[in-house]
Amino acid sequence: MNKSKTENAQFREFLLNLPKTEIHLHLEGLATVDTIWSLIQVNKLNYPDINSKEDLKKEFLVNSLNEFISLFINIIQNSFIKEDDIKYLIKDAKEYLVRNNIFHAEIFFAPTKFLQNGFDFQKMVTILDEGAKEIFKTEKRTVKFFIDVSRSFGPENAMNNLDLVLNNPKESIIGIGLGGAEIQGPARDYIQVFKKAKENNLHVVAHAGEDVDAYSIWDSVRLLNIERVGHGISAIQDPELMDYLKDKNIPMEVCPTSNLFTQHFVKVIEKHPIKAFLDHGMNVTLNTDDPTLFGSELINEYMILLENGIFTPGELLKLLKNTHFACIMDEQQKKATWKQIEAIIQKSQWSIAE
Repeated sequence: MNKSKTENAQFREFLLNLPKTEIHLHLEGLATVDTIWSLIQVNKLNYPDINSKEDLKKEFLVNSLNEFISLFINIIQNSFIKEDDIKYLIKDAKEYLVRNNIFHAEIFFAPTKFLQNGFDFQKMVTILDEGAKEIFKTEKRTVKFFIDVSRSFGPENAMNNLDLVLNNPKESIIGIGLGGAEIQGPARDYIQVFKKAKENNLHVVAHAGEDVDAYSIWDSVRLLNIERVGHGISAIQDPELMDYLKDKNIPMEVCPTSNLFTQHFVKVIEKHPIKAFLDHGMNVTLNTDDPTLFGSELINEYMILLENGIFTPGELLKLLKNTHFACIMDEQQKKATWKQIEAIIQKSQWSIAE
């Protein structure tokens, strides 16, 4: 092993042992092949061309956005027949957090498809909340949820999802997020939903600039008053927007492998704007989006950026710090926890880039 590979391996080991946070993560995107295969068997489901776990593994090897959407909607979400099936996702989430040493995660949960399939919202959020409490009890890792109000089903459905959240408050549910097909649902259609959420002290975030031009980000930050931008890749098109996001210190929830997978704005990692964003002084955080489905967990996201020469170890530690402080967490706890993490870094051979 040459010197560079040795150093990278050492940094990977250091990073693995460092407590981390993640703030852009979808619960269904944590579903493993084992989980879906178990659900297929338990719920006695039949899918064309899936007769074994090996067949299912092949379905998970998606090569395009359309294949991903088909897998997500037609197989993964349809494999959940009753509310208790969601407990499988809680198990997958716990194992993911442990594998990557993530001590605080903020996770999206999209209820609409489940509601259409007859699930009870109160039962679902109770399972989420109890699951979060169990993860903290057994692993001392904190999980908070954003309920996805989803562009894909329109503003009326989004308001319904918000009302369900407001009528079923849970400690672990901290806000709403606007996900779904960005091109189908411009942010301006959801102004009243987000206004009502903020009036009721919920945190608000939105996917924006993932596969739509920079105007989607402008509308999300100005009309919806979101606290963080999910993805935000198309900001690179607009220097004025980059300045605005920098000056307002709005965190960018960047997910490099996900952006490469969608192939809309970024075709190769070397052309990803994450470097330009950080160099510009923007508040860049690093996340996975759908780790199981895209085949890249949080540790891999850091290492991809190191191994391809996008960032130095110090710059990656800067991303780690940014992600920590972008979390929705009690400020005193946030500062105290960071002090502990910083002490570990100061004892290492690496330092955080300024």
